[in-house]
Amino acid sequence: MVKLTILIDDIDDSEVGYKKSFGFAVLIEKDNKNILFDTGTYSEPLLANLRTHGISPSSLDAIILSHNHNDHTDGLPGILKENNDIPIYVNKDWDVPVSFQGKRIPKRNLVVNNEARERKDIASGIYLTNSHYSSDNGRIYEHACYIDTGNSYILICGCCHPGLTIFLQDRTQLGIPLDFDLHLIGGMHRFRFSDSEAEELDSIVKSVILCHCTSYASDYRRQFGKRCTLGIVGHTLEF
Repeated sequence: MVKLTILIDDIDDSEVGYKKSFGFAVLIEKDNKNILFDTGTYSEPLLANLRTHGISPSSLDAIILSHNHNDHTDGLPGILKENNDIPIYVNKDWDVPVSFQGKRIPKRNLVVNNEARERKDIASGIYLTNSHYSSDNGRIYEHACYIDTGNSYILICGCCHPGLTIFLQDRTQLGIPLDFDLHLIGGMHRFRFSDSEAEELDSIVKSVILCHCTSYASDYRRQFGKRCTLGIVGHTLEF
């Protein structure tokens, strides 16, 4: 079983006891590993929501950062104060200067992912995509994360600046069958599928959870109907 809990988001609402905050962060629980995908903008709400969920920073096994924008990286110092040896996985273009750049990562923590591959050093069935460029927001490089649930794959995006279609193309290099069921979760920024693209994916997309910076929620709802929902801080999804 794979569990995902949205820890930082600002698109909709929050469960009782959890704090909304600008940015994005998701806790991945898989194979007795606790993996944090992105860290939001501020340490305080991230740490508070981890505590509410019953997870301490010291029990986190790894952090994956999607891209070097402060609303995805700047909750990190609070984690490092309690878990200063945690490996932090970033894309190969992490140090390219960009607008809204996040906090520096200590070299001892840094693990650079150079190409689309399974990262068994994080956990079996965790895949990171290639680093892709976008001119969006000044310019930025981003990678995304696939998770094998056994009968489907989850694709988590931080902001999806390069576009979902780009990350979906990496399935071929990752060895993910193109006809396997998909769950899509994360900020989609200004990306939206054309109707023909959505129709082509319709049979395999089982859920779409829109978070953070998504601009065109109405289009996703029209294309995917009840399979499309908004992220709720503190809500746990089981796959």
